[in-house]
Amino acid sequence: MEYKVSDIMTKNPVKYNVPSSIAEVIKVLIKNNVTGIPVVDNYNKYQGVITRRDIFYNPDETQTALVMRKAKPINENDSVENAANELVKQGKRHLIVINDNKEVTGILTPQNFLNVAKEKYGNIKIKNIIEYNSVCIWENTPLSVALVMMKLSQIFSFPVLDENGKFIGLITDRDIFDKVKMSHTSVLSEAGIADDEDPWSWDGIRNVFTYIIEKSNIKIPNIKVNKLMVPNPNIIYLESTVEDAVKLMAKGNYNQLPILSGHGDIYGMLYDIEILKIFSDKNVQ
Repeated sequence: MEYKVSDIMTKNPVKYNVPSSIAEVIKVLIKNNVTGIPVVDNYNKYQGVITRRDIFYNPDETQTALVMRKAKPINENDSVENAANELVKQGKRHLIVINDNKEVTGILTPQNFLNVAKEKYGNIKIKNIIEYNSVCIWENTPLSVALVMMKLSQIFSFPVLDENGKFIGLITDRDIFDKVKMSHTSVLSEAGIADDEDPWSWDGIRNVFTYIIEKSNIKIPNIKVNKLMVPNPNIIYLESTVEDAVKLMAKGNYNQLPILSGHGDIYGMLYDIEILKIFSDKNVQ
């Protein structure tokens, strides 16, 4: 079956208008538990995209227009292959979908492509598609150092190694949020958004946790990574297939999986966006 963008996109996404402030956008991200949104004008015409990562990297900006990216959108009638190629080319996690009138009708993230990838390319081995960098971290690294490493590397999931270089777990920015003790009220207060009467979701707040830490100078407890990591996480092997990876990602709602060699040593990380390159790389088998 040949798929179009409209077959796999998330339809009628949450949107926001320009002009607006970053604080208002953060409220939308939290309330809807999303990591990125299209920015439109008063006629629903596409203006750009803004994501939590864009906000992280511009913590001192207050206006949406100065932070949003005017990234190329994709038409809803375009092919899935072209959309995957565009997302990989941009190197981002959100691709906005428009119709022929340039109105926003959907949004794509790597997760939208995974079932099609499994259907069409499920037998391709992981060793033939990995290329993204990964960063490992020592189990006794302080949490404050881990957060600096994430910010500078722009990688938010680290395989954890013991003193012998053996893989013992995985830590992500979301694991840090789950374990760091901060009250609901104090987090919202530090972010400058506690005066809103609408309900707030902890899952939504997780999406902007790193921004809140950066912006508000919240003190991070002196905890070592091995106290926060996920021990024995789901893993795949170099000889595993795309189908194997997609099943695990879908089951756990993961964006990445550690890759081990046949001897059980850490080899790297597989990110969901890497799987998308098989839609356009004719040399991958």
